[in-house]
Amino acid sequence: MDKNECLAMQLATHIDWFDKESRGHKQLHRKLRYLAFSLTALSTVLAGLALAAPELQTSSNVAIVLTTAVAGLATSIEGLRKPGELWIHERTLYYALKDLKRKLEFSTSEDHDPRVVDIIFSEMQDVLGSARERWSRQVAGKAGKESSDRST
Repeated sequence: MDKNECLAMQLATHIDWFDKESRGHKQLHRKLRYLAFSLTALSTVLAGLALAAPELQTSSNVAIVLTTAVAGLATSIEGLRKPGELWIHERTLYYALKDLKRKLEFSTSEDHDPRVVDIIFSEMQDVLGSARERWSRQVAGKAGKESSDRST
């Protein structure tokens, strides 16, 4: 396998992985958001029911506590897993790698300078490395901000 084929295979592997991961995080993000919105609306309806029908107040209050607890759990999971941020981050990488694949295909479609493959490989490494660093900074920055918020 020559360098061109190897790089094309690596790009395809990374593109497929980021596509799959971003789709999964997009679905998780939306499911958690819809669940939180639905449960919040349900607890509001239950609160109205408790006011409108005093004989149902005790059972409505229990249902309100349960629905708000589950809504809180859903938003906590979303806050810990950060699927919305991961989805955007992974989709950005997906498109950057697709751009590199297109550049590789275009640059190697005719007689080409053999250094082109090395340059594109280096660009792929830069994209993946900078993405890792950016995500680490983003997670560390938020963790640092959260701990400083708690200490004040």
